[in-house]
Amino acid sequence: MPVSFYEIAWIFLIYAFLGWCTEVAYAALELKQFVNRGFLNGPVCPIYGCGVLVVIVILTPLKKNFLMLFLGSVILTTVIEFATGFLLEKLFHNQWWDYSDENFNICGYVCLKFSILWGIGCTMVMDVIHPGVYKLVKDIPRIPGTVMLSVLSVLFAADFAITFSTILKFNKHLKLMDEAAFRIREISDEIGENIYEGVTAVVEKREELKESIEIKAAELTESREEIEERIKRLQQEFEALLEHESFGIKRLMKAFPGMKSRNYPEALKKWKHYKNKRKI
Repeated sequence: MPVSFYEIAWIFLIYAFLGWCTEVAYAALELKQFVNRGFLNGPVCPIYGCGVLVVIVILTPLKKNFLMLFLGSVILTTVIEFATGFLLEKLFHNQWWDYSDENFNICGYVCLKFSILWGIGCTMVMDVIHPGVYKLVKDIPRIPGTVMLSVLSVLFAADFAITFSTILKFNKHLKLMDEAAFRIREISDEIGENIYEGVTAVVEKREELKESIEIKAAELTESREEIEERIKRLQQEFEALLEHESFGIKRLMKAFPGMKSRNYPEALKKWKHYKNKRKI
């Protein structure tokens, strides 16, 4: 059981790193490639640090009761994962992971399968891993340990700030894509309306002089050319937005393949489709 902020901070960072290693290993087995999993750019998954730390602090008194320890781990980690997913979506307007395809899920944030895996993992941590981790934390000389902790904390804060900025740019990019797609649809509707009005005008004027009809036809042709030029420019703008790919945005999309955008779902869907198509 940690007894000071110093120990709490070290335990959080250690398990955040071990959690990141677990995610990378899982992705390597599933996808056969390295994926920098996690919300941040650095080798840490804060949700693991928080989850294990809460389990350690609250469930240490139950350590000798295996069943209660397991059930407590399942409940606590499920609550933490649900709260994290919910808050991240409210803050950034994106659902970063989605368990909707899994049985017994709640709003796609949590599901029975991963809650049980969390429970098994935390029970193993409490019985097998944590005694060694806590001994390591206790054995770290206090002054060097404090310096290292301060440096890591600064890097952690900087990483969070960079990720926060990247997500804001990501959402702005989706907004631009959505607006470009909307303008293309708007112009397409305008073309349909112009065709209807043009045909109607020609039919209504069929009894008038041929010169009047020719003038109207010329006006429609000119209007069509202008609209086609506008659509071409918008399509080029949309394609340029699809091509855009900063390191941070690329990493986030790769780390969270199931991510959904609440504000611009169609734009994100088209972007994912375009990126996947390029890989084929």
